[in-house]
Amino acid sequence: MDLTASGGWTFTGAATLTVGEPAIPEAPAATPGGSATPPPPPEPQAPPAGVPDPVLRRHSEILPAPVLDSRGNPIDWTPSSVIEGPYARLQVVVEGVDITYLDGVALPHPTWSRTEPFGSLAASIDVPQITAFHQIPTWCVPGGAVDIRLVPLAGGVGSRFAGVVGAFGHNSDTGVFTIEAIGVVPADDLQVRKPAFLTVPRDVGHVIADELTNVTSRRHDPVAAVSTGNMTSVLGGWEPKVTGFIQELLATAVTDGRQWTVRCEVRSPVIVQKDTTTVHWSFRNGQRGIQQTLVQDWTQAPNRIYGEGIGPDGGRWRNARYPNWHPDETPAFPMSPTAYFRIGTRDADTTSGTGVSDWERRVGLPVDGYYSAADRQRCIQIQRAAGIQVDGTVGPQTWAASFGTGSNTGTLDCFYAPLAYAANVMDRLYGPDGDDLGPNPDYDADVLVVERKIDFGQNVSKDEGIRGAEEIMAREIHPGWAGTIAFKLDPQEGSRYDVLEGQNILIRGFRGTDLLTHVARVDYSIDNVTATVDTNARDYPTLAQIRDRERNATDPARAKVRRLNQGSITEARATFDAESPAGIVPRFALFSNLWSVIRIPFGSYGSIVRTELTTSSSAREFAVAAFDRPITAAQLLNIMGNPLTAADNPWSQYADELDAAGLLMGWGWAKQPAGYWPGEFTDPDGATTAPVTGRLVDDASWDYASTQAPWLWVAFIASGGCWVEGRFWPGAD
Repeated sequence: MDLTASGGWTFTGAATLTVGEPAIPEAPAATPGGSATPPPPPEPQAPPAGVPDPVLRRHSEILPAPVLDSRGNPIDWTPSSVIEGPYARLQVVVEGVDITYLDGVALPHPTWSRTEPFGSLAASIDVPQITAFHQIPTWCVPGGAVDIRLVPLAGGVGSRFAGVVGAFGHNSDTGVFTIEAIGVVPADDLQVRKPAFLTVPRDVGHVIADELTNVTSRRHDPVAAVSTGNMTSVLGGWEPKVTGFIQELLATAVTDGRQWTVRCEVRSPVIVQKDTTTVHWSFRNGQRGIQQTLVQDWTQAPNRIYGEGIGPDGGRWRNARYPNWHPDETPAFPMSPTAYFRIGTRDADTTSGTGVSDWERRVGLPVDGYYSAADRQRCIQIQRAAGIQVDGTVGPQTWAASFGTGSNTGTLDCFYAPLAYAANVMDRLYGPDGDDLGPNPDYDADVLVVERKIDFGQNVSKDEGIRGAEEIMAREIHPGWAGTIAFKLDPQEGSRYDVLEGQNILIRGFRGTDLLTHVARVDYSIDNVTATVDTNARDYPTLAQIRDRERNATDPARAKVRRLNQGSITEARATFDAESPAGIVPRFALFSNLWSVIRIPFGSYGSIVRTELTTSSSAREFAVAAFDRPITAAQLLNIMGNPLTAADNPWSQYADELDAAGLLMGWGWAKQPAGYWPGEFTDPDGATTAPVTGRLVDDASWDYASTQAPWLWVAFIASGGCWVEGRFWPGAD
């Protein structure tokens, strides 16, 4: 063989062939991606005449329980029976074309894998009949349907892989043309899952069905929704993989101790609960031709599970406990909101019968139950110090300033309690509010504590999170046995090529017992079939983590746990959660048209998603404002006066001054006072006939950061004497 001057090759011998520069096949144009509705595979054909039969053989050995020697090894252990003979052939079809015997040559045995969830995962098909000088066949197009089918000699056909062409090309060393295929459900991951907004709580069985059905140009059938009893909301962020999002949902979708999964036979995904009891296959521990490698990883067996989520009301929960907090203990103003103490007022004149004495005791005066001139002088001192109206009488405004209404609540020190735990891993017992009840008599210091934290996502209540955590822990508190079973020979019941994900394999005589394992993945090749198994029936991503010992790497239930970094360091701190007792406005009295400012605990920072305030006895129009720093009634009066009598909107007119004073949010003024919910005082057409209800309900969200944590200062003014109370509801930080 010689290179000619023209650049071609000359072959000499019995015949001479001159080949010029080989034509380079054109790359396929922008293809339609194969058939969205794949052509049906043709009927399987027998090998052409003269072609070696690539038949798959079955060899199953049935062994009795072994007799062991003194060292635990079997003695003269031989099969009681053997089943051996030809069993089946494979058929390989690409875009409706049977290439099993392409150009009269049998295709090499392909390799493929299947997983739980989602079924067919990936396949690799070598086609040595296609050389680097051939045009790419018309049936080999990106997205073309790929089917690998098992054809038993006794009749029938079973799908072993259903997917689409993802890549193809030549290996320069072997010259073999290879087709790489991906399963029909994993192919959905080629599209980015877009964010969803304004979602409502839905069953995960409906969310998963919608996600799979709504994939553009999907290569599988639509998925029927099922009701699992596990609620969630579609996450708002970009998720690079559809299957990754679904695995996060499946990780906590457990009903009556059984996990839900997506099973896919051929091209029809279904949402079902795992079968963990049926024995599909079995073999004897230690028998030849079947090798199991199993481990117990106790570091993956949680006995304390923490969690967080965002409830349907938008508030974040973490199962926080506040043992040092108590409801505001300020005594109620002991008179009508329109009345006040003046010289001569006695205990008997108050509704409590001890009102004057209570006030005297609070402000450090001799307690005699009589409001005297000395009491009046002390009252004036308090009023001046508090920046409220100085008149020497004790009305609702002075009473609140004297007692510190709103801030007599203890501290907001909290700890996060686990959602589920084993009794022997808690050294102390705690009450519902986090009160320390003493040592736990069941605590065992020798037990290794293994904790897990699960993000349950949006629109999941704490009760639902607790139920999910309890079911997950019940399933996983014992690590079980996980690993692989490699079949070079077949199990007792049939061919190893019939072993599928989601089935169960019984290992007889494993460490003195029969061990039932669940198949999470199967890899098929010419040499053997390898099943990844787990006695706890966990999904394959979790088993891969256990096998590779990569903590927090692929477990969907833990994939949402972010590592601490500069960007997330503030998010790792305790904040104002929906279960926090902070943000509560205790019931207290307002005097007519006077500002009253109370200090109430919120947290260092956070967001408020709902504000609910009510005036009563009688219902009044009112205005309210929240500040991130101390402010007095006198300062507010100096900045904006009484907003309920203002000619122009004071929140806009004095915006700069209020901003400098730390205003976070304000409601109500003369032309739109608070207190008309669910109606309003005016609308674009002018004044309405809505009645005064005394209520303000606002779902507008706003953020805060306290300058003197954990306090915010909330100011109220009403058109007449009344009582006020309510709550600021926090959201997700």
